[in-house]
Amino acid sequence: MGSHIGLVDVAARAGVSVSTASYVLSDSRHSEGFTPETQERVRRAARELGYVRNRAASSLRLGKTRTVALFHDAPLNRYVERFQLRASQRLSEHDYQLVTVAIVNGDISPINKLIRARACDAAIVAVSRPGISRVIEAQPEALVPTLLIGSEPGAKGYDHVIIDERDGVSCAMTALADARRTSIAFAGQDRTREECERDPRWQMYRDFQTSHGRVPQLLFTSSAFVGDVFRAAVQAFQTSSPLPEAVYCASDRTAIGLILAAQSLNIEVPKDIAVIGTGNSTEATQMDPSLSSLGLDVSEIDDIMRHFWHRIEGTADASQVSVPWKLFSRGSTSN
Repeated sequence: MGSHIGLVDVAARAGVSVSTASYVLSDSRHSEGFTPETQERVRRAARELGYVRNRAASSLRLGKTRTVALFHDAPLNRYVERFQLRASQRLSEHDYQLVTVAIVNGDISPINKLIRARACDAAIVAVSRPGISRVIEAQPEALVPTLLIGSEPGAKGYDHVIIDERDGVSCAMTALADARRTSIAFAGQDRTREECERDPRWQMYRDFQTSHGRVPQLLFTSSAFVGDVFRAAVQAFQTSSPLPEAVYCASDRTAIGLILAAQSLNIEVPKDIAVIGTGNSTEATQMDPSLSSLGLDVSEIDDIMRHFWHRIEGTADASQVSVPWKLFSRGSTSN
């Protein structure tokens, strides 16, 4: 019997219109406009009748997939992971799903293929700046609402989130200097020194140091995998004399691996060495000591997704949003 039950039957049983039954059962933001009693009456009717909502069928009727694809570099960095979790929550309020697609070794072909095939209603692209440039080169005009994270503006029809990291790095370095940490080193997230020196975060660190009459120091650089960071950090600590008084890390993963390495060598954080990461990840608050980190607040991610939802609905034009990174001071810099 359940397979023949439709919204008309549920609406009749609940004593509401078909559109009301549809809104309530979609669990979208529209359902909030109905009283709790009405919502419960509709859901009870659906349970009693054995009604099962056919998501695929409704998507076909609308000509939509009800999905947003998030393309990210592998491995997934902590900042993008935090953005992913928050974006997924916000999209689910509209009965949309966020699916993630890893971009390996800078190969952006999956981005172009999936968007051109209309396999998603919208896209969020959180890859390297060179990767974003190649996406725009392949698709000079956005084919679906597309949010480019960390890009420069200019491409037609794209939404740009411009992340102002420089002020954040300056704030972090100033905080360390104000705490009388005179020797501040950098820990990179790239496999080679050459790659690290192309990282904008190294360049911002280097510029700050030189502008304040200090010598930039690359303590080590390795891939962002915590195991690789741990080994590189142990080696750096064992061969560096004296140790720097503080380290600014290109990612939270790098900072976490560095702290674990320091603890294994009985180097106390923050007493012996202060540490700041980048990304403001969930793990930053779960470390012992908790990790000070640069990044976005969740309220800023909510604002970005609120605008992007209007883009998906077609009720807003493409725009650019500039968001500053902030320093979240925690135990790894506070004695």
